Amino acid sequence: MITMEGKKCYINGIGIISPQRTFDNSEFLPEVRSYDNNILTSVTPDFKAYLSPVQLRRLSRMLRIGMTAATICLNDAGIKVPDGIVTATGYGFLEETEKFLKELLERNEKQLTPTFFMQGTYNALAGLVALSVKCTGYNNTYVSKGFAFENALQDCLLLLNADPGVNLLLGSYDESAAVQYKAGMRENQFKKEPVNSLDIFSNKTDGCIQGEGSAFFDLSGEPSASTWCSVEGIQMIYLPESPDELKETINSFLLKHDVQETNVDLVVSGMSGCKSKDQLLENLERVIFINTPRAYFKHLCGEYCTSTSFGLWLASSILKKQHIPETVKASNHTYPSRIETIFMINHYFNRNYSLILLKRKLEVRS
Repeated sequence: MITMEGKKCYINGIGIISPQRTFDNSEFLPEVRSYDNNILTSVTPDFKAYLSPVQLRRLSRMLRIGMTAATICLNDAGIKVPDGIVTATGYGFLEETEKFLKELLERNEKQLTPTFFMQGTYNALAGLVALSVKCTGYNNTYVSKGFAFENALQDCLLLLNADPGVNLLLGSYDESAAVQYKAGMRENQFKKEPVNSLDIFSNKTDGCIQGEGSAFFDLSGEPSASTWCSVEGIQMIYLPESPDELKETINSFLLKHDVQETNVDLVVSGMSGCKSKDQLLENLERVIFINTPRAYFKHLCGEYCTSTSFGLWLASSILKKQHIPETVKASNHTYPSRIETIFMINHYFNRNYSLILLKRKLEVRS
């Protein structure tokens, strides 16, 4: 379990590009896009407003998305150069990796295009952002599938514990690559029949829908005028055996942060729409936070290794804007008009579970 040990970690800026229109921070899910092919792809802004002509010409699609999300985040936080960059990905740039390996076979390992290799490495985005903004500080990339974003966030919290005054750029990215979808279908990860993305929770079949996205967060131990909320702590659980084990872990997590179950105003849940993989979370809802309203998000972004970042954006937006969009609300719940504390729980294919506690910023600093 990682906490700030009495200190605060503030999210002072956000930039996110996802299957929904999320790149404009002045809006909050103004419209919801639905998909019918079980594969969700990102809604992108005009890249010309964020990237140079050279970057537009040379960067791959996912690098454009990631670089733009990072730029939006830095602009939102009012930061030109962060003190460090930490990124996370489950599978990296699969499309560029596929191109490189295909060319490797077709050309018999001779006269290969270096671009596919350079843009296919896991740390390509972290390096690109650092070079673009001239950040020579700490730079690290986590590639640990369902725990990639959580590990990156933990790293940032540890760094802020040591020096609360720094600004860290935390980012994530994963793409809806065809090669990954085919591999996932062989492992029965995705739904076999097409389903509308907005109906995955009522579909009641096995498998989820593939998603993608890139999200960046500016983290600091000090609040600012642009602060969204504070991150109180995070904990990861691998292969929990029962709802009781999860409940005990959650209670211990909340107790460490002096939060009672009744003090949580909203639970943001990472239900994926898979009948079998969601069963543990569904059973958990019957034993804890029974009367606490819930919000769901994977019908908007799909399932991918770093989908926790989309959930973190949603929770942060709710705390800052004090508004819960109708599309994320669960039925049969009464939602509060004022939201101070959000508990977020996510899972990745019922293996990787993560808990994050967020609070609304109370301090005001110009």
